[in-house]
Amino acid sequence: METTQTTLDNSYEARKTARIEKYREIADRKRREAAATLDRARSMSDAIPLGQPILVGHHSEQRDRNYRNRIHSTYSKGLELDQTAQYYERKADRLENGRAISSDDPEAVRKLREKLANLENLHEQMIRANKIVLSRRKRYSEDEKIRDLIAAGYPEELSRKFFVPDFGGRVGVPGYALTNSNAEIRRLKQRIDTLERAAADETAEQQIGEVRIVDNIEDNRLQAFFPGKPSDGVRAALKRAGFRWSPSNGCWQSYRGERYSVALQGILQGAQQ
Repeated sequence: METTQTTLDNSYEARKTARIEKYREIADRKRREAAATLDRARSMSDAIPLGQPILVGHHSEQRDRNYRNRIHSTYSKGLELDQTAQYYERKADRLENGRAISSDDPEAVRKLREKLANLENLHEQMIRANKIVLSRRKRYSEDEKIRDLIAAGYPEELSRKFFVPDFGGRVGVPGYALTNSNAEIRRLKQRIDTLERAAADETAEQQIGEVRIVDNIEDNRLQAFFPGKPSDGVRAALKRAGFRWSPSNGCWQSYRGERYSVALQGILQGAQQ
């Protein structure tokens, strides 16, 4: 079992590293294309004397306008390529440095449980703080409350901030913060439950017409293997439904989930009619 887990961990990290490298490669390529395109636009601009206006009515007017339009289009293309490079750089940075827990991660449940435990602990701390701050016990002064907050482990600066009214005149931890915390705790519990139930599943296949459907547990993907290139309409429908072409797997795939499965079946059934 330990060997299997290690293999899954290595496989996940390998896929993650491959995605990061792919995004970096795309960003570098787009950056080079952007630089070359902008250089070309500047060279085209140099052919026009500085401040030279369009000679309206001259036989060269239309040619000049077309040339200036091409300069503008070339600059726009260069800036668009640069923005694309930045987009893929950000994707690589988020994947490399992000703290989000991916469902693909074999350690996802453990990490989510740790996150849940920390959030539940923080929630309890907020409740304890409010019991002290909002206490209506007689002869329980603000200074005594701050003393008790510090004794309970809260930093002195934070303990004093609890008594500074917010925009609504409220002191302590506001109700909306506790509500949001409760909602996040419920969301994490539901996600853990979903992942644990999914872990008990097994990769399964089915055939719809000539298309082989794989509910891939290991990769957390729903995959559709077509015998050839789908029609333009089917490809457009797949993209709208959240499916993307995976060259490495030779299939159209999305994340696993009932809505993706229902959408895929509808697309394939519609294509057969």
